[in-house]
Amino acid sequence: MTVRIANAAGFWGDYPDATERLLASGAEFDYLQLEYLAEVTMGVLDRLRDRDPEKGYATDFIEYVVANNLAELVDRDVRVVTNAGGLNPASCAARVREHADEQGVDATVATVTGDDLTGRLEALHADHGLEPFDGETPYAAVASDVVTAAAYLGAFPVAAALDTGVDVVITGRVVDPALALGPLIHEYGWDRSNHDRLAAGTVAGHLIECGTQVTGGNSTRRWEAIDYRDVGYPIVAVDSDGEMRLTKPDNTGGEVSRATVAQQLVYEIGDPRAYLTPDVAADFTAPKITEVNDDTVAIAGCAGDAPPDSYKVSVHFENGYRIAGNMLYSRPDALAKAKHAASVIRSRIDDRGLTVRDTRAEFVGHDAAHGPAAPDRDDHNEVLLRFAARGPDRDDLRRLATEFAPLSLAGPPSVTGLTDSGRPRPRPIIDVWPTLVPKSAVEPAVTGDA
Repeated sequence: MTVRIANAAGFWGDYPDATERLLASGAEFDYLQLEYLAEVTMGVLDRLRDRDPEKGYATDFIEYVVANNLAELVDRDVRVVTNAGGLNPASCAARVREHADEQGVDATVATVTGDDLTGRLEALHADHGLEPFDGETPYAAVASDVVTAAAYLGAFPVAAALDTGVDVVITGRVVDPALALGPLIHEYGWDRSNHDRLAAGTVAGHLIECGTQVTGGNSTRRWEAIDYRDVGYPIVAVDSDGEMRLTKPDNTGGEVSRATVAQQLVYEIGDPRAYLTPDVAADFTAPKITEVNDDTVAIAGCAGDAPPDSYKVSVHFENGYRIAGNMLYSRPDALAKAKHAASVIRSRIDDRGLTVRDTRAEFVGHDAAHGPAAPDRDDHNEVLLRFAARGPDRDDLRRLATEFAPLSLAGPPSVTGLTDSGRPRPRPIIDVWPTLVPKSAVEPAVTGDA
């Protein structure tokens, strides 16, 4: 037996027609995984829910995947697993049911919740003493500004939701690999002591969670030879013993090779010998990656150990406001002009008595990505000045933003590209304060139609 899991979303903002393209490709798969959440996304979802209590989920899932493809997914017996629920899985599930009714599709839905700890933080701190996961900022410094807090749940609640027989599983915050490991636990009956198998499922989920990043996107090798016009989304086929093969649909762009798979394997990890999830500590140095034919790679030898006894929790809190604006200066002396313009904007902070916490000037084309092209070089054709500032007072930042546009007439010459009509808008900053809570303090829940 082999379970085939495809991915059609690596983040909220990925190609909206990815599911349609996967279905049209003729590729076979049993599950469709859609991954939408990142730390920054949770702050965006909180603002959406503030404006409308029925929002707080990844709307792309409803507008593109469900609206356009639900009937075919159900007809082909492809079960969908997604964290599109974000901060409001129940509302997201309700929208799926509405579309199913409108389309005359018999689709059942379950949600995985229990991750939202926002209303329990004070009690958790009193009982367990919340400590910063990294850094030195104490909980008291962020407590009054918290907007949301979510525990990263594991794969077993996802498997429990699939056990109910539903067509669509919508979660809140879960670790990304859980969207693939959950179906494998459900299909193969892996239990919590099967550490090597759970590690294999975690590897499978980690490899496809970022979508086309494992099929040639962002490839650091041979990128010139990759066709980026229609990069195929990944499909991983996992056997009951944990061995797997990763591929993409035929006649699509991109590349599946040992290099693309290895690059994704080490993406966004800490200790490669202990990639920690609520389900397992996976050893990412153990898998053997082998190219078996064009655009198909085999992965075997996964190994794991017992998981930690706590959940990671991301606490999101308000931390002031920011502005950022761009100005493009052309030669001659493009860098010198950009630097002088930045100094003028910065001088206005004291001149106007503005409360600004930090500023940053980047000279794109000279030093923004890798440091200065050369310490004494000033012969660029053009340099883009990106000037950013942050602080606690929205009005003060709005006032500082009015200093950008006047430089088109009152600053160094040869300038263009002023953004937002030359006046950037202050935007709220939602920062993350990570911590740990005991697993015993969190209760995942499954609610479904079946």
